[in-house]
Formats: sequence, C-alpha cells, structure tokens
Amino acid sequence: MQTVERTLRAAFTTVVIASSPAQASHPLQTVATEGSAKQFQFVATRPAGTGGGYAFARQVLPAANATGVAQSRTLYLNPNGVLLVPGNNDSRTDTSSIVTEPTEIPGWDIDQDTWDATVSCIRDLYSRFDVTVTDEDPGETPHIEAVFGGHPSYVGLPDNVAGVSPFTEDCSIIENSIVFTFTDVLPDDAQVMCEVMGQEIAHSFGLDHEMLPEDPMTYLDYAGNRSFQDAMASCGEYSDRMCGINGSVCRDRQNSVLMLESRLGRRGAEGEPSGPLTTTTEPEATAGCQASGSGAPLWAAAVVASALFRRRKRR
Repeated sequence: MQTVERTLRAAFTTVVIASSPAQASHPLQTVATEGSAKQFQFVATRPAGTGGGYAFARQVLPAANATGVAQSRTLYLNPNGVLLVPGNNDSRTDTSSIVTEPTEIPGWDIDQDTWDATVSCIRDLYSRFDVTVTDEDPGETPHIEAVFGGHPSYVGLPDNVAGVSPFTEDCSIIENSIVFTFTDVLPDDAQVMCEVMGQEIAHSFGLDHEMLPEDPMTYLDYAGNRSFQDAMASCGEYSDRMCGINGSVCRDRQNSVLMLESRLGRRGAEGEPSGPLTTTTEPEATAGCQASGSGAPLWAAAVVASALFRRRKRR
C-alpha cells in the first residue's frame, strides 16, 4: 500500500511541478448570503453602510461531528507565504479546502517590530486557553495554520474579503485547519491583524460571529482593543440570529470564552494548563445542529501529493 501511495504522489507531483502555481488568477469562487450557499461555497455578509469596508468569509463545510477538546492546540502564525494544494484541510501537508488548484500565497512583507507585536497580541488574546502560539513551523504536530499575506483574489474571493476560514454546518472543530488574513487589503497594524486573525482561528474551533462589539468575533464597530468576552451574546453580524452557518443552527447564543475553554482547555492562574472543562456539554448548545443541503467535495484528490510541498524558510 505504501509503494502505491508513493507512486501516486510522485506521478501527481510531476504534473503539479510542470505547471507553475496560480498567483492572483485563482478561479473566482461563489460568495453567497447566509442561507443561500451550497457546501464548499462561501458566505459573507456585506459591510454595513455604503462607504465600503471589509467582509469576513466562511466556507461552508459538511457537518463533521467533531466536538470535545481539540487536538490542534498549536497556533502557527505564518507570515512567510505558503504553497497550497486543494483537498481536506491539513496544515501539516499544506492542504486546504479553500483553494481549488495549486495556489501560492505570498508572505506579509512587514518589519520585525510589527510582526513581533502581532504575535504578542495573539498570544495575549489566547492566553487564557491551553494553546501554544508560535511563528515556527510545528511540522507534524497537529496545528491551526494562520496565514498572513496576499490578496483575497489569490484564492478567488472578492477584493473586500479581509479574512476567511472554513466552518462546518454543525460548528465542529476543524483539526489542522488553515485560515487566512489577507494583508494586502488591511493596514499594516498589529492590533488589526491580531483581531482579524483571532476571529479566523476561532472559526475553525466552531465559534460564530456575535453581537458583542468588544469581542473579536464581532462585525460591529468598537473603539478599544477587543478580547474574548465571558458573556452570553446573540450570534449575527448586524442583527441577532441563531448560531451556525448558512441556515444551520448549532446553539441559541454564544459565550466565546466558555466555548474556547471547552474546546481548548484553560490555563491556570500561573499560566500552566489546567485541563479542559470536566463537562462535555457545549455552552448553550442545542440537542443537535439542524443543517440543510448535501453534496460532495468539489476539489480533486490532490492530497496525495501535498506532503511533498515544503514551506518557505522565513527570511
């Protein structure tokens, strides 16, 4: 079996290397309003007002029934660029459901001080949870990869999309997910990058947008620095709705701190892990998510070659 797999990988790799990765010419992808997307399409709410603004997209993935405590409790912050192939999300092999063909995302060309401030901010944002935040590639360790760089057009999304993450119809954990903050459309500001990426990472742990301006899961304006709030809030972008994606319902409301504690574990007063919550009940969870729609992955089985793609070394 291993011999067959190696042969398939070698054959597919030859085809991929023969053609250069897509750069800024990725096929356009469908972005729909909530309730109208098909599986593997994207949903995003238009920015409020008429003066433009940013949107934050989520890709609709099938229910995965993956709750409990996440295995992917390392957050890899990657500003160096990445070469991705399409397939089931696996940060260890640079495989992403977001892309539909081999795609290169350029890195974030930023000074060291701004990058260090961004890393520090995300460490602080997630400091109460049992995670490791690093900008060193963790290799085979299960991890969420947070890619900073490029423009949304590199993955076929509209110009105003500042970030994107996959999201399942039952608000499950997406192990080894790859999420994106598009630095070409945002100011080179550590706090902005931190809060946008903080939201995208949390989406892959099953957290929805919520109507709480001081929480990074919000679409709403806020004058201060956001942090995850230990408070129940309605989900939604500019008006209240149930928590879920594209018409699915996972819970009535959301407490982002309790949700992350239940899925990541929490840290003690001295910063040491104190373990996950002893309960297996999700905060404000319904008896089960009700989701509509069905379908199969639209991307090819490129995953067989993905392990051979290596990340660039940081300059």
